[in-house]
Amino acid sequence: MRINNDDKMRIFGVLAERYFADNNWKFYSVEKGADRIIKIAEDINEQHNAYPSITRDWYVQNGGSRDIHLTDSWDELKTVAGFLKNSPGYFDYFVDTGEIKAFCILSATKELEPERIEIILKAQEAGIRTLVFIANVPSDIEASILQIRKSEC
Repeated sequence: MRINNDDKMRIFGVLAERYFADNNWKFYSVEKGADRIIKIAEDINEQHNAYPSITRDWYVQNGGSRDIHLTDSWDELKTVAGFLKNSPGYFDYFVDTGEIKAFCILSATKELEPERIEIILKAQEAGIRTLVFIANVPSDIEASILQIRKSEC
């Protein structure tokens, strides 16, 4: 059975999430979570504008969304949200390893497209690291179906 590219990416995602969980990393899928992170940043900015005596950093550090956005300061959240908004489709995950925070890209090889390399360099200039999760998912896999009949049980 041939595995198409969409299925390969789903398998990459399962492998990456297992790796992250096994290493006790916090993470979110950029594809699933980007809009939510951008909205959190906008909401924090609005809260600060409504109550300017409370810093944006306080909202980031003490808000109920801290476990969602995984950042520690307003500048960090603003930078991550900006990349998610302005560079959609280049990153697959955002991870917090406990030591570093980084965007993560899923790939079958060490070779990345020039556009992706350019975005990685921009992220690095902004102080955001990037990791590449590399896995080998075969293009073909053996599969079959076995029918169980009542007389075989």
